[in-house]
Amino acid sequence: MSETLQGPDFSPLYRQVKELLLQRIAAGHWKPGDILPSETKLAGEFNVSQGTVRKALEELAAEHLVVRHQGKGTFVTARGAEQPVHFFSMMTADHQRLPPRFNGKVTHEVGLATPAERRSLGLPEGADVVRIFRVRLVGGTPSMFDEIILARAQFPGFEQHLNRDDQVNTYVIMEKEYGVLAVRSEEWLSAVPAEPRHAEVLNVEVGQPMLKIDRVTYGVDGKPIELRTVWVDTTDCHYYNSVS
Repeated sequence: MSETLQGPDFSPLYRQVKELLLQRIAAGHWKPGDILPSETKLAGEFNVSQGTVRKALEELAAEHLVVRHQGKGTFVTARGAEQPVHFFSMMTADHQRLPPRFNGKVTHEVGLATPAERRSLGLPEGADVVRIFRVRLVGGTPSMFDEIILARAQFPGFEQHLNRDDQVNTYVIMEKEYGVLAVRSEEWLSAVPAEPRHAEVLNVEVGQPMLKIDRVTYGVDGKPIELRTVWVDTTDCHYYNSVS
């Protein structure tokens, strides 16, 4: 690598190293939970200083793509059952984080992606998707209805993993079964009246105000991997966001 670059496409050297590491993670060279080579080894491979590698790894850690453990090394981020649920922003009215609990009824359907689903997931015309439906419980009461849309070609048989363990985090399935790491999401919030199908499963009146969360989640390579819509009865839970 060259320490000096010219022109409008100039990128700091540590950013170039970061991009190379990202490419390897995205390609599955290192899977979630794998340990990366040492800073010294990476520095030798890329012909850069150890400080440059360290800065690249620190930026990856700040973006939650890797985890650094003192004395143990740097690992590709892996979501485990014991870890907080990523991209889950609901809390109780007294600001306690809600653990994920489902009613055990997982339903699904497979069909052609709609134009909106194709746009959100970057799919070609004629692509199939699997739509997964789950109900979340808060204090034993149905409070959230999830509709998860995945490209069937990328996640074949995904719904079967949910059927085997109805409490599992879907992002854990993506990592362990398909080697796909969810790294960021974008959300859009809106207030909507409860439709009959949501009112029935959440035990609310048709037309009752609800919170609707539309979310697109992206993988390491920056491509969308999941489209999700969540309808929330905010009687016992609130949306939480921290801005810094």
